Amino acid sequence: MKKLIAAAVAASMSAVATADVSITGNANYEYFHKTDGGTTEVTSNYGDTEVNLSVVGKSGDTSVVANFEVDHAGNDSGIDVEDLYISTKVGSVNVKAGDFASGTTALGGEIDDGRRATNKVDLNTMIGSAKVGFATSESGGTFNNDGSAVYASIPVAGMTLGIKDQSDTYTLVGLSGEMNGINFRIENMDKDAANSDSLFYQVGTKLGDMTISFEGIDSDTSELVEEDDSAIFAQEMGSTASGDDTGKDNVDGVSQVTLATSVDGTAVKFRAGSLQGTAGKQDADFFRIEASRPLASGATLTVSYDDYEDAGVAVGSTKYDTQLLEIDLAVKF
Repeated sequence: MKKLIAAAVAASMSAVATADVSITGNANYEYFHKTDGGTTEVTSNYGDTEVNLSVVGKSGDTSVVANFEVDHAGNDSGIDVEDLYISTKVGSVNVKAGDFASGTTALGGEIDDGRRATNKVDLNTMIGSAKVGFATSESGGTFNNDGSAVYASIPVAGMTLGIKDQSDTYTLVGLSGEMNGINFRIENMDKDAANSDSLFYQVGTKLGDMTISFEGIDSDTSELVEEDDSAIFAQEMGSTASGDDTGKDNVDGVSQVTLATSVDGTAVKFRAGSLQGTAGKQDADFFRIEASRPLASGATLTVSYDDYEDAGVAVGSTKYDTQLLEIDLAVKF
């Protein structure tokens, strides 16, 4: 009996050792010092700890992915299953099925936030040099046209033309690439509903050791932009803090200039811009400066300072500034 048990344990350990499973992730601790302007200034100090884990299992051309976020802020903590999907191939067709986000770098991601979809199925293949696909997901608890779209990514003279159409909802068109040292990304979301279009743009180049870029979003009206976790903008039009899932009240545009360089191994970035108020509302200026440096320990230390005005304030009313100091200690593993 002991020999049988020992053999079973050995076989089990061998299976685990040879299984194609990987666990990667990242973690960060953030400290904040914030001063909210007003008739009476309010200062607060608080922190946030977050750990992200990605578990990937592979079998041939098939992968299973589970991404978890473990977060602790203040007295609240929890575990969130962010992504859960299978990717495989059926002949020449790539298949991805489950819960996942397209991300902000995807076509329209800086406008509609590349948000995570539930029970999404994405099918794509190559036709010549063009990638074409179809995606559908649950909308309102069922599969229907509201959650379905066709898309294509086509190389054109060294650039990439992207097209995505969701029946009776919107058409997205984007062009990105590099021309004569100028990098650019331009995307327009044309919604079927009246006065609901949004244009995103980013244009930049390198001047010596410095990179300079201009970026912005222009919408027909407020609350059209849903992205609220962009790596591009220091202040965003989209914000769940406004009490809804679409965007800051009374803001229909944002424009920004970004300067980035490196000083003795420390990455330095400066961003300054303005949130455009709708009719009868004031613009809100902002700037952010941040410095990031890898440490000998394997972690990365980032320090940033933000100063921004209240958005959506009526013309003639007083605007107040908010100052935010953030210290971020991050590590990847």
